[in-house]
Parts: sequence; C-alpha cells; structure tokens
Amino acid sequence: MTDFPPGKVLLLDMDGVLAEVSRSYRASIISTCHEYGATSITFDTVAEWKARGGCNNDWRLSFDLIYTDPNGDKSVTYDQVVETFEKYYQGKGETPGLCDLETLIPSVEILEELKKRCGKN
Repeated sequence: MTDFPPGKVLLLDMDGVLAEVSRSYRASIISTCHEYGATSITFDTVAEWKARGGCNNDWRLSFDLIYTDPNGDKSVTYDQVVETFEKYYQGKGETPGLCDLETLIPSVEILEELKKRCGKN
C-alpha cells in the first residue's frame, strides 16, 4: 500500500467503491420497472441515466424510468415504487433480497489498514 500521511477522517462512497452493487441496486431498479410494465428498461438504460448525474435516489430513478417508458404504468405511485423496490432489494418473507449478492470491492486487509491509519474513531 502507498505511504500516505496518517488521516483523521476517511470518507468513501458505498456504491461502486466499497460494494459491487450492479446485481443488487441496479437489478432492483430494473425488476421494479418491469413489474410496472416498463420492460424497455435495461442495465444500459440505468447506466445512461446514472451517468447523466442527479440519479442517486434509486426509488426516484425507478419511478421516473417507469413514467418515461411507453408501456410503464402511469398510475403507479411513488410509495408503490418504493415498496416494490425494497421487496426486490431487501427481500420479503422467505424470499431473499438482491442485497445478498453484494460483494466487497477492496480486500478486508486494505480496509483494516485504512482503519488502523485513521485511528479508533
């Protein structure tokens, strides 16, 4: 690991920095959209919208994608979209959520070294 001066704070973004989320968050967006008829939504569609910026709220993104899809259910409410997204992401009842597919990107050793360098707090 490169030698850096000791730090007091380390801020990291979760999505795509600490955790591989394409099979969880992005898949939950797509599944939610498809449940409400927005079947044209793909991983590429989600990536394009994310690349534009301003799409960090995956519930809102799902809602907006449903409304822009020609076959999307325009009567669906934001609350319904949130509930459906969470059903896919967190799981419901005996059905596991897609969040179970997330994996760490950095090794545990790197994270432990960063923790050591930043101190206890």
